[in-house]
Amino acid sequence: MTNTRRRHGIPQYQTPDQIRGEQFRRRLRGLDPTEVFAYLDLLADQVEDTAQDLSTSRAENERLQGELRRTGAELQRVQGELQRVQAELDEYEQAGDRVNEQIVQLFSEAQLVAEEMVQDVSRDARERIGQARAHERRIVEEAMDTAGQQVRSYAQSAQLRMQSIVDSFGSEIEQLGGETAPGEPGRHQKDAWFDDMSDWQVRLRNERRPDAPGRA
Repeated sequence: MTNTRRRHGIPQYQTPDQIRGEQFRRRLRGLDPTEVFAYLDLLADQVEDTAQDLSTSRAENERLQGELRRTGAELQRVQGELQRVQAELDEYEQAGDRVNEQIVQLFSEAQLVAEEMVQDVSRDARERIGQARAHERRIVEEAMDTAGQQVRSYAQSAQLRMQSIVDSFGSEIEQLGGETAPGEPGRHQKDAWFDDMSDWQVRLRNERRPDAPGRA
């Protein structure tokens, strides 16, 4: 019994089982069938191993292709993210430059405002100090005027009271001087206490004069 498949022409893929079941026509002085079938079994095993390796390689290839596709998609996503980040960095740099310029401008304006405020405060402080000093002078002058008036009023009252007392003492002294016994000092004799009283009378009369020194 022979295999109906042709050995020549278009080659067909042979599975390991087909190789093992291959049959050949027998002729005189043909090959040893045992060796032929042993060789076919070896060849079938090799084909089977090759088919398994090929299947494994195809599966690995498909896995790698899928991984490559996923990696490519991830790479595109990462590239897009990098482009977005780069664009944001460029925008941040531009914004940073603008912010730096604004900061410098604001600092300059703040410094000018601070200088103006210091000048205003100094000017206002000088004005307030001047006003305080003028107010102080007015208060002192008013106090001195008030005190002077009170002192003058008190001095006038004291002078009047002292004058009354001195006049009374003078009258009594004159009376006592008229009644002096013989051998005692008379009314015209000098006495230190009477001289002091006379000086007080003169001073009080002079101070009561409108044109006396020290009267306003």
